[in-house]
Amino acid sequence: MNITKIFTAAAALFLLCSCDNSAVSLAFNTQNAPQQKYYLESTLNVFAPQDSMTVTPESMETHLWSMASLSQMVAFDNGTARFEMKIDSVDYKSDKRSVEEYTNIAKYLKTQHYQFKMAGDGSISDPEVEDMALQPGTEELNLMKLFMKVQPILPGSPVKVGETWERPVEIPDNGKMTTVYKSFTLEEVYLHDGAQMAKVNMNVKYKEVPDPDAKVQMESDGFVVGTGTLLFDITHGVIATASMELSGHLNINDLVAQSLFPNMHVIQKIKLRSEI
Repeated sequence: MNITKIFTAAAALFLLCSCDNSAVSLAFNTQNAPQQKYYLESTLNVFAPQDSMTVTPESMETHLWSMASLSQMVAFDNGTARFEMKIDSVDYKSDKRSVEEYTNIAKYLKTQHYQFKMAGDGSISDPEVEDMALQPGTEELNLMKLFMKVQPILPGSPVKVGETWERPVEIPDNGKMTTVYKSFTLEEVYLHDGAQMAKVNMNVKYKEVPDPDAKVQMESDGFVVGTGTLLFDITHGVIATASMELSGHLNINDLVAQSLFPNMHVIQKIKLRSEI
């Protein structure tokens, strides 16, 4: 009888815990953050509009993979901290560039390293990039911009499963700022290998505005939109994985070649994974 009562009580407690949608706090560790390895991958496909003369529209595909070390430099009393990201390895390929060209680009990207201040909600300020100037035609290879596209902004207060929050983010983009509108929904909270994890749906949209000083100017027709998923390690206060797929139509004006490429359909996939 005692065993039956214990079993019944345990079952009732389990059901109670399963139905309890209590709020959780999502926050980055900005006080004693462990060193992390970041693996950032981006695939970019650009398709020219199909015309009556071609069966298949012309396209370009580039693939970028990089590994970086992320270290906390100093923590501040206001809950923010300064981080440094050093690029350890880069692999880059493009079907429209020669092997020599994309090998040199990969070597160039590996020389860069980044510093930025981050708050507990993940918002980034004062980003600094060594060797900021990109080589002509490499606008899609701004590693800091790629990282900030998938970087989540956490709600700043406890949230329950199913709740949504929204935040605009200013992302530096070759001397100008791009406003990216981000929205997030907490989908699930669970335990994995002893750590409490949060699964979050991410949506973004922004307009590509041409930089008047750039040699290659890009302007979007309407919004570039994207959706993705974040797995956040609540226990350690770090990103586990993040992925995003973006799609939009761009007008690309190459001032050097005096060529205008209108209505280019662009699909970009970004993946981020970290290890402690």
